[in-house]
Amino acid sequence: MKTQLMCMSSTLTLGLAALSAPALAQTTPDAAAPEAAVVGDIIVTAQRRSETLQRVPASVEVLTGEALQAARVSNLGNLQEVSPSLVVTQTNNPNAAVFTVRGVGTAVTDRGFEQSVGVYIDGVFRGRPGSALQDLLDIERVEVLRGPQSTLFGRNNSAGAINISTKTPDTHDFGAYAEATYGNYNTIEARLSANVPLIEDKLALRVSLGTASRDGFNKAPNLPKDDVNAQDRQSARAQLYWTPNDNTRVRVIADYSEADNRCCAPGLLFMSDAAVNAPFAFLSRGNMIGFTPPSAGTVGASPSNPANPGTIYNPFDRITYQDTEARDTTTDKGLSAQVDHDFGNLTVTAIGATRRFKSALQADLDGVDSKMISAVSRPETDIRENSAELRVQNNDGGPLQYVVGAYYFDQKIVDDNNVSILIRANNGVFNYYNSHAIGTAKSVAVFGQASYDLTETLKVTGGLRYLDETKKAVITTNGGLSFPGTAEISGDAVMGTAVLAYQPNSASNFYLRFARGYKSAAINLLFTSPPASVSPIAEPETTDAYELGAKLRMFEGRVSTNVALYTQTVKDQQVQVFNAQTNAFVTLNAAEVRSRGVEADVRYRATSDVTFNLSASYLDAEYMSFAGAPPQAGSASASQDLSGRTPAKAPRWTLVGGVNLDRDLSRGMRLLGNISVRHASSQYNDLALTEAFRNGDTNLISASAELVLENGVGIQVWGRNLTGEDFYTSGNALPVSNGSLAAYVNDPRTYGITVRYRY
Repeated sequence: MKTQLMCMSSTLTLGLAALSAPALAQTTPDAAAPEAAVVGDIIVTAQRRSETLQRVPASVEVLTGEALQAARVSNLGNLQEVSPSLVVTQTNNPNAAVFTVRGVGTAVTDRGFEQSVGVYIDGVFRGRPGSALQDLLDIERVEVLRGPQSTLFGRNNSAGAINISTKTPDTHDFGAYAEATYGNYNTIEARLSANVPLIEDKLALRVSLGTASRDGFNKAPNLPKDDVNAQDRQSARAQLYWTPNDNTRVRVIADYSEADNRCCAPGLLFMSDAAVNAPFAFLSRGNMIGFTPPSAGTVGASPSNPANPGTIYNPFDRITYQDTEARDTTTDKGLSAQVDHDFGNLTVTAIGATRRFKSALQADLDGVDSKMISAVSRPETDIRENSAELRVQNNDGGPLQYVVGAYYFDQKIVDDNNVSILIRANNGVFNYYNSHAIGTAKSVAVFGQASYDLTETLKVTGGLRYLDETKKAVITTNGGLSFPGTAEISGDAVMGTAVLAYQPNSASNFYLRFARGYKSAAINLLFTSPPASVSPIAEPETTDAYELGAKLRMFEGRVSTNVALYTQTVKDQQVQVFNAQTNAFVTLNAAEVRSRGVEADVRYRATSDVTFNLSASYLDAEYMSFAGAPPQAGSASASQDLSGRTPAKAPRWTLVGGVNLDRDLSRGMRLLGNISVRHASSQYNDLALTEAFRNGDTNLISASAELVLENGVGIQVWGRNLTGEDFYTSGNALPVSNGSLAAYVNDPRTYGITVRYRY
């Protein structure tokens, strides 16, 4: 513990202490704060009604659109850079990203599995991570809800939820925003939004467009374009907001995004001699035929298997030796409508949405330049989702506040997994494996939550949700790597929340919270070859969480502090094990995970121009039981027991600190500045806790400065990962490669200039 505290202290000293020490000295109770130098209220909808963050008895982190803009966070995948409790992991299938909160997530790429952390954009649930990993256009705020959120939100939020709100059209004033960016790696980005009142005080249109492209972060000498991990994305969003009378509000949103990325390829970490000799090449008259070795590495044994000799390479050289291009093409589109109507003291809200997400990927499985073997995966996914929600809540401001509702969701997933393996030795052997899976899910839920003021300072809250769900899958196969047939699972569940809150005054809120989280069952839609005794079904997982929190405003409003202590246990955690011997996936309910810790968010308004932020997370996560876990990547073992170990993506310490400047200059000009530091202590990066993919302490520093002119033009210079920190994000053993290893690494240093216009 002492070492960890010293590490935390030294990290903050590097990024913030020199700036914050003199400012903190001004926060004595006797110092009269200027009226402007107070921390403003933040409005959230974490409990399905608009209220200040101070009054919400739960651990919620809020990131405003302006803060994300200053930190150059443009998509959900980068959100972890400014959030200490959230980790987003992407590998060779970026559409199957994993969201982790408080060390709990779903480390599964199978589209048949739900996420433990739900994502909601303008009240609409996104059933799979790929459909949420679009550019963040016109963002009002992002709320990271920590801990189970299964009572009021759509479904499957056993670890947390990400609640994103975009800007609502304004029926009064015309507005416009435009920006253009150029940065290293030939980064080119442009965004445009316009708000147009069509009928004064009645009808408005808001349109947002975005495009982003850049060259690849990794060199690829064996590919035509010479680089990989490049991006090319476009997004569009259109909204109509109609208020036909004083009691009715209608909001219709249509969005579309597409991507054609050369993504994602890992770097080589270890190549076994056995793989070099066969199947990648063979010797003929003393010469190696059919294989181009990578650049010089270091002779040594596998980090996971000392008995496996080979060559060790440095993935941070950011070079991939694949000879088949990595490809990721996606389209995501949707239409939603929300109607709010006030009936006296009651508000009725109805939300309906339909969405479609399609993706096609190409991944080089062998990971090297070999003319003797070519192993390529080309999965394709087509997901259709329809949802409807009806809520009724009161607004009379009395001692009783409640919301009741019903929710419907249906989903159809068409998943094609295609793997081709060509071995040219011995006159050529070609194997083609395919599975075609159709998975459906239908769920209906009713829910309610009520809060009652027992006294002027004591409030009790209780909520329940009842869910009934059915899932089906039909799988056909070719080649023997899949489990053909049909599977079905149905069931119901009750989850809920109980809270006791004590608010002695407007500046203090103390609470004790219990929440039961739930994640529904899953049917494996990926390749799997289980024995007859193993089912392709993963049973539901549940989470019981207890949280003790305090929210305080101090020093005449200059300081806002939110602190939460929590403990939570996940039972029957769903995991998916890759069997290297059969090159197949097996679905398990194998793990019980306990995570406990402390979270703290502090905002300090030093002056009307300068604000300091510090978010800290101390996390103690542990597998209470996990027998039969997958072995370390590249190991010769069949399995391992991870009971008592710390799960992946669960650093003991995570700290995010920053300072923001908003200062008026002469002649109507403003100077906006931001410096942020993110520290994370050592962590593993794959389910098997492979030592070769483990990070030490990591530190990211980002900064931006913008000069805003009187005419609305702004010029910003920015940089991310300014110190060029290197760390792993994930890794795996390469199939058909005798224990060879590949690793995914973080983005390198990026920087650029952005020109904006605000009207």
